[in-house]
Amino acid sequence: MPQIYIMAVITLVFSVALWGGLTFLFTGHQKKYFWLLLLGLPLSAVANLLLKSLAIIAVGRAAHVQPGLGLAAPIWFLAFKVLVTPLVEEPVKVLPLLLRQARKMVTNQASALWAGFVLGVSFGLGEACFIAYAVAQNDPYSSLPWYAFTGFLNERIMACFAHGILTAVLVIGLQRGGRYILYGSLTAIGLHLFLNAPTVMYQFQWISYELYNTSIVIPFIVLAMIFERMRRATRELKDDPSGKEIVYWQRQDTG
Repeated sequence: MPQIYIMAVITLVFSVALWGGLTFLFTGHQKKYFWLLLLGLPLSAVANLLLKSLAIIAVGRAAHVQPGLGLAAPIWFLAFKVLVTPLVEEPVKVLPLLLRQARKMVTNQASALWAGFVLGVSFGLGEACFIAYAVAQNDPYSSLPWYAFTGFLNERIMACFAHGILTAVLVIGLQRGGRYILYGSLTAIGLHLFLNAPTVMYQFQWISYELYNTSIVIPFIVLAMIFERMRRATRELKDDPSGKEIVYWQRQDTG
């Protein structure tokens, strides 16, 4: 058995303990969000193996772009391949909210924050499994010991956190309703592009490996600041007796 799977299990356990513990702590020891961790697990595979691949193939065929060109492909097609990831993944991550039981949990901005965060972490956990499987199919990596994949561990733990924040932004927009749905969607997509920017620039050979290693931490710092700002905002709104939140889905469900 490829030992990347051992590191994948360690990654899943550590990520659930860390980000689940963070949720448990900041929500006042509430356990109601934890079952959402199961809902997003298959969605990364759906997004990558089905939706993103189909979109890229369809656009490539329609524009007569030959497959396998890599960086030699037209610049607009390369830009599309960069854009397709957030355009597909961000809507996919909130699909579990189509379930009435999950949707009923989102009654205010605080619950939207934590439901979205947990759904994003769930997507990240599934993405870790998907990437581990892809790595296991690569012969040069299949013979490496499990402890050689510490980079995978660190990257996937932070990716779970990032997905959680991006999904929280979108779910808060959905909960508030109206124009905030558009704002939340565009913000989540824009932040996703910002998160991927160092990797994309390195793949396009625009920056050196050293600069890539330095710049990769910047988006995570920005996302952490946004997360803390959202957390404080929802706490202040809850504590303010005059604060009024738009309970969009509750209004919809009750007619």
